[in-house]
Amino acid sequence: MQLARRNHHHTFLLLFGIMVWWYLPTSAQVNLSGKSGLMYTPSAVMTDDGFFRIGYNYNPIRYGLRGRNENPERILFANVTILPRLEVGVTLLQMIDTPTSDVSEGIGDRGMDLRYQVLKETEKRPGLAVIMTVPFTIDGAMLTHVVVATKHFEIARDWKLEVSAGYGSPYFVYRQGSTTTNYSFLSNFVWQKKSTWRYRNHYLEGPFGGLSLSFRQKAGFMAEYDSQHLNVGAYATFFKKWTVQAGWLNGDQFMFGTSFGVNLLKLPRKVK
Repeated sequence: MQLARRNHHHTFLLLFGIMVWWYLPTSAQVNLSGKSGLMYTPSAVMTDDGFFRIGYNYNPIRYGLRGRNENPERILFANVTILPRLEVGVTLLQMIDTPTSDVSEGIGDRGMDLRYQVLKETEKRPGLAVIMTVPFTIDGAMLTHVVVATKHFEIARDWKLEVSAGYGSPYFVYRQGSTTTNYSFLSNFVWQKKSTWRYRNHYLEGPFGGLSLSFRQKAGFMAEYDSQHLNVGAYATFFKKWTVQAGWLNGDQFMFGTSFGVNLLKLPRKVK
């Protein structure tokens, strides 16, 4: 009897998973923190209202955001478009143990970002978006404070070119203190220069830009300048549902990642 119930339970989960998978929209490549973009750089491409995405990225040891040449990192991310132009994203950055360097830390570096599309892309002008890490962060290595523009061009019948350019602020606001300090989350705000921040990784600090050449929205090649290095990469979308990508950072080391997405407002009625 218990075995039959267990089999019915597994069958239900399998069918539910298949339905959700079937109704996933086409996913696109995302940057290191899970935002629409290339490898490190974001773009102004916005997702539909209700779109929810989760994923994983691997950042190699020589380009660690919490310390170069110390430990590789994994980034877990999730984001949702809660209004037609407003997207909220959360990230969890964790250092990975190596044979020569064990990591002793808590859950990891948690962050939250807001992305707002100031201008929608038209035939004559690019789309424009502002991305900002919320100022409640106490200790963050993946801080994003940028303005970015993106324009699409049809090169041929099956080929499209996406071009993005932006600028990352050299300053940011955060809460000065410790996670163990008991004070209001609306206090202790400090104006901080990135170049003197404890991590000094210069992530998205200054001008950046990139382009993506895609074939039928199924696969594509990427190239970017992330304000520090030149990176190239490629991505592919399988079954119109699941995207995997990889990048070669500064001609030196590889990063890779994957993401899934679903529109919470367009699920089948039976699932709702």
